Amino acid sequence: MNWQSDYLVFHRRIHEQRKALGMSQLKTASLIGVSERTYRNFENGTGELEGAKLFKLASSLGIKIIISDGVIADGVD
Repeated sequence: MNWQSDYLVFHRRIHEQRKALGMSQLKTASLIGVSERTYRNFENGTGELEGAKLFKLASSLGIKIIISDGVIADGVD
């Protein structure tokens, strides 16, 4: 896999987990401190989030981000 395909998997996983938790895009955006539009654009792949927001988002949804050397970066067990 390359980083682009990993990024697409990440977007899909974020969307699926948010829906599974019954969270709206508005609530999710509020949790990480961005506007609903910014979050919506990120989730559909037309926008980006800064690194700190990505880690906060993953942590909020209970998703682990694993760095290629195996380090768990978000602190979620």
